[in-house]
Amino acid sequence: MAWAGIFLGMIAGLFAAVYGYAAFGLPVWLCLLMYPAAGTAVTLTATALLAWRSFPPGSAGGAGVCQREAAAA
Repeated sequence: MAWAGIFLGMIAGLFAAVYGYAAFGLPVWLCLLMYPAAGTAVTLTATALLAWRSFPPGSAGGAGVCQREAAAA
């Protein structure tokens, strides 16, 4: 999960920085700041979504229940 999130974040950050510079004419310093910001946001989102999908469906509206909690109940 984490590797997929990191890879997607890296691609999204690079795309955001290049697109911001080429299409919108943003200064280079802003593009250099945008790369880690966009990459971090996409990485955290992708990792959270993949972690959420890995839980089995439960009574929490599809959010799932941890296996350890389900075994204890």
